[in-house]
Amino acid sequence: MKKKAILIISALVILTILIGSYVVGYLVYDGSVGSHQKIKNEDIVEVFSHRKGKPLEKLENYKYEDVFINSPENGYKVEGKFIKSNTPTDKNIILVHGIESNYYEYLEKAFEYLNHGYNIMLYNQRHTGHTGGDDYTFGLREKYDLENVAKFVKQKYPNGLLGAHGHSMGAATVIMHSEINEKNKYVDFYIADSPYHEMSDAIRLGIEAENIPLLPVSYARAMGNLYTKVKSGFNYEDVKPYKAVKHITTPMFLIHGTADTVCASKSSEIIYNNIPHNKKELWLIDGVKHVKAYDVLGKEYFDRIYKFIDEKVEKK
Repeated sequence: MKKKAILIISALVILTILIGSYVVGYLVYDGSVGSHQKIKNEDIVEVFSHRKGKPLEKLENYKYEDVFINSPENGYKVEGKFIKSNTPTDKNIILVHGIESNYYEYLEKAFEYLNHGYNIMLYNQRHTGHTGGDDYTFGLREKYDLENVAKFVKQKYPNGLLGAHGHSMGAATVIMHSEINEKNKYVDFYIADSPYHEMSDAIRLGIEAENIPLLPVSYARAMGNLYTKVKSGFNYEDVKPYKAVKHITTPMFLIHGTADTVCASKSSEIIYNNIPHNKKELWLIDGVKHVKAYDVLGKEYFDRIYKFIDEKVEKK
């Protein structure tokens, strides 16, 4: 009888551990790969109609077209908006948003580039807006969407200049793309604001930010990784932007605030140190938080970007 009781208790303990591990894995997944954009599609126009600065009203001062671009590697279409500068130009910038965001969030930066003589390609990353995809893959599959968006812009301006400027997960996307860009060379330079050097580190920081008592971070990360592998077919080890740059030839400008607790500024240093050429720059900004450099510095932010383009990018 005593032996039977021990077996029952042991089984219950194991079952409790398994259920707990499943719940932890799901919660980590749901807060990262399985999360969703913060503003629902049906609310976007309403929200941005009332945003400070009236970005949708400003947009009407430019010619633009709404497009859907095939992304055959991922089996869906990418939703985008191509905006032409009021100054005739063949210079172009693709703006790449981060996790849970959408391309409307980047209209303010788009206007800066537009007024400086660049056409702008905004697009919704995977699992955002009307772009396909059931999850975020932190740059792993998103890089192919960027490749097809870049191809679309290059077909419009085959001899023009094309840059890709990403923030947070968007920064990781442009960095991951830099590796496959070596084949077709659609993108001429990259601006990466606040990237992570590997997905595992971004997940770690996300778990630590929750500050859950008695929950070991390494355990939660491992369960999230396992859940992601089963649910989405990839794991954290598949996403290492710092490895993607090891053989690139395209210029890259990394921007990072030292007070970033979402993606540590050390990540940009690691990526920078793995770029094999000298057409690169690292700008660490004291006391600035995650993707807040433009909000804090304003004009200086873009002045540094234009300076990098002038000095490191070959003219066409």
